[in-house]
Amino acid sequence: MKAPPLLRLALLACIPSMGCSPHLLRDSNLPEVAIPERFETPEGPGVETPDAWWTSFGEPGLDRIMRIAFESNLGLRQAWSRLEQSNAQARIAGAFLYPEIDLDAAAARTRSDPDGLPASTSDRFAIGLGLTWEIDLWKRIANRADAAALLARASRADAEQTALLLSGSITDLWFAIQEQEQLLVLFAGQIDLSRTLLELTELRYGQGVGDGLQVLQQRLQLESVIAAIPEVRSTLETSRNQLAVLLARTPESMDDEGPVDATPSLPELPPFPTLPSPRDLLERRPDLRAAHDRVAAADLEVAVAIADMLPALRISLDGRFSGDQISGLFDSTIASLSGALLQPVFDAGRRDAEADRRRAVLQERIDGFTERFIVALREVEDAIDRERNAVQLLEQVRVQVGLAERTLIESRIRFANAQIEYLDVITAIGALQELQRREIGLQRSVLANRARLLLAIGGAWTRDLAPPAGDRPLDSSGRIAIEIEGSSHRNDES
Repeated sequence: MKAPPLLRLALLACIPSMGCSPHLLRDSNLPEVAIPERFETPEGPGVETPDAWWTSFGEPGLDRIMRIAFESNLGLRQAWSRLEQSNAQARIAGAFLYPEIDLDAAAARTRSDPDGLPASTSDRFAIGLGLTWEIDLWKRIANRADAAALLARASRADAEQTALLLSGSITDLWFAIQEQEQLLVLFAGQIDLSRTLLELTELRYGQGVGDGLQVLQQRLQLESVIAAIPEVRSTLETSRNQLAVLLARTPESMDDEGPVDATPSLPELPPFPTLPSPRDLLERRPDLRAAHDRVAAADLEVAVAIADMLPALRISLDGRFSGDQISGLFDSTIASLSGALLQPVFDAGRRDAEADRRRAVLQERIDGFTERFIVALREVEDAIDRERNAVQLLEQVRVQVGLAERTLIESRIRFANAQIEYLDVITAIGALQELQRREIGLQRSVLANRARLLLAIGGAWTRDLAPPAGDRPLDSSGRIAIEIEGSSHRNDES
């Protein structure tokens, strides 16, 4: 007794669930390197850093610019567009898991006009439904769909990494702008002091106490301070221009909108943060998550390449209704069900070479993932070491600034008492002013290094990011599709 057609179709539908992968996938999510237990941090208790790490510096203007950048930065918008492309590619790959159904309709009229006989016409109407489906015996299609989903998830992580690097670039420019603004304030004070001293030396010269050389020396000292201003202004303007590009604005529009309201004073260094474990970086850093997903996708592609060398089973179902009139269209029915088994026999080694290529791609991505993780560890360690030494140097320079201030005071007193030459006063002024400028530069360097440390340890805040409203990619149901959660099958060998 033959099985009913519906039963046979149900049995065919169960075949994909019985498929197996001919390739055993990797069972490790870790890079192929020994992972240390912790980072060597400075002594003393650490503090929890806010998830939005730049807020730890206490700069409201920086917070506002960061929000603008996440909405308008063109590099980040391009990353969201690449994510949309990857999401669409994943949906395309996943569609092959389901049957493809086509509907066609046709209508024809035939006129016959034989010699000596009246002309006649005949009509023919037809409508057909066709179904084609490849049975996924070796999970070739499922693995390819999962690989595409993983690549889409990696694209999401790429977008997060773009946002992370963007936050670092904006913070660095913010501190650069504050540094130059603070230097301009410092120069204004130094110019006032130099002019006061110049007036005193000119007064002494006019009274016959001093000589012309002292006046020339003080004028030269004043001009040296004034000459440093153009370079600082140039750096300030170029930093503002770079910030304008990151905000997707022209440099001219920045003057009109005025989004940069940096105070001309660098903030103090926040307390040292509590660092995660090195293993936690695998989840906190988007670049490491993207590298891992690309390893898993390459592993699945190896399974796809191997499955491509094995037999493929395709079925097709055609049904057609036809008739001379539309009202009788369904009176005549023709249906057919067919299946085909395709086994590659000779391809000059093309499929085998493709499997070898995919294995090499997998190994390349494993090594790249491992290298990226090692570099991440180094970035954290480098930032810790630089901060330890930079903070110590800043403290020493601040001590020198205090000594230079006292030296200048003592030099002016001694010169007034004719105990030293005015050149000694000029030397004291130059030493103090140089140390004051160096102190500002070192303070900016310390803050920038702390920003690099916080960037290197990543965070969870990037997972909450979304494309700007109106630019968000949609999934097949019309909902916002920020990330495709690709299932990572761990199949047994066939």
